[in-house]
Amino acid sequence: MRTLTGLFLIGLLTASAAAAQVAPYGTDPHRYQVERHQARMESLRLQADARADTARRLDTEARLTLRDLEAARQPPTPYVEQAAPPSDPAVTTERHRRTREAVTQIDDWLEKAPD
Repeated sequence: MRTLTGLFLIGLLTASAAAAQVAPYGTDPHRYQVERHQARMESLRLQADARADTARRLDTEARLTLRDLEAARQPPTPYVEQAAPPSDPAVTTERHRRTREAVTQIDDWLEKAPD
């Protein structure tokens, strides 16, 4: 008896679950399909908006990072042009004499015997 009652209850439960899956009489199944489609389209639109917001945020962060890196860079050392050799021979001779004196002072110091 118990088994028969249990089977009867199982039959009722499965029958009610199957009945819940069928649309009630007089309803338009296409209307629900359109509503599901509209809901899915709205969901996809929201996802696209979220992706666009993320892309804009990441683009802004990238630009700020580049700006910070460029600001932190050391400025390049200025290019120092070599002086053009003077065309006056007296000036050239004087410059050579001063250079020779400076070099010979260093050479004399290096050749000095240690104490």
